[in-house]
Amino acid sequence: MEPYVVVIVVVGALLTFWWWGSRRAIRRERVMAASRTSDTLDTFVASFRPEVRPIASALYAELQNYTSTGQFPFRKSDNVAQLLAIDAIDVDEALAQVAKQFACRKPSEEDDSKFRGRGTLEEYIEFIDHLRPT
Repeated sequence: MEPYVVVIVVVGALLTFWWWGSRRAIRRERVMAASRTSDTLDTFVASFRPEVRPIASALYAELQNYTSTGQFPFRKSDNVAQLLAIDAIDVDEALAQVAKQFACRKPSEEDDSKFRGRGTLEEYIEFIDHLRPT
């Protein structure tokens, strides 16, 4: 009977840490959103040149899936992985979803080396635009 007690205590501790971490992320996002009251989807999209605005809008919407609140005000200079505390794999998944929407080709090694070190939303949007068929 003792192993069951240990399992229950471990599961309880894991659930507590998960709950605490998610509450902390929500609080952090709310504080940042309150400090960025002038930043909206419209101002974000308007900050890009007209030909990449559809990509900007799609990426903005896709990245909202990775926020705790679902309504985070991004800026084009934001480093998404650091800001949302997500892995590069998650960012790549979001980029792949947006690239699929615009029927982009797969990046070649040359594309990857040209855009290596990208991290801001502006750089991601330019990368997707580069891969978009002309």
